[in-house]
Amino acid sequence: MDAFAYYSVLNGKLDLELLKIYQSAIIKADSLLNLLVSEKDKRGKFTYQKLPDANKEPADDSIQNALMFLKHVKKIIAV
Repeated sequence: MDAFAYYSVLNGKLDLELLKIYQSAIIKADSLLNLLVSEKDKRGKFTYQKLPDANKEPADDSIQNALMFLKHVKKIIAV
C-alpha cells in the first residue's frame, strides 16, 4: 500500500475494502497487459523468424490467450 492510500485509509477518506478491491483489479490488469505484450512479442518472433509449420502450437496458445483476454474485456464492458 502506498503512502497516499495508507494516509487516506487512516483518515477515513478511503474504505479499506475498496482499496483492496482496487489493488486486486490493478494486479489483474497488470497480468492481462503482460499477456498482451507477450503475445505481441511472440507474434513478431514467429511471423518473421520461423517457418509456417513451426507456428501451429504457439498459434493455438495465442488463440487461447486471446480468448481469455477478450472474456475479461467483455466482463469489464458489461459492468
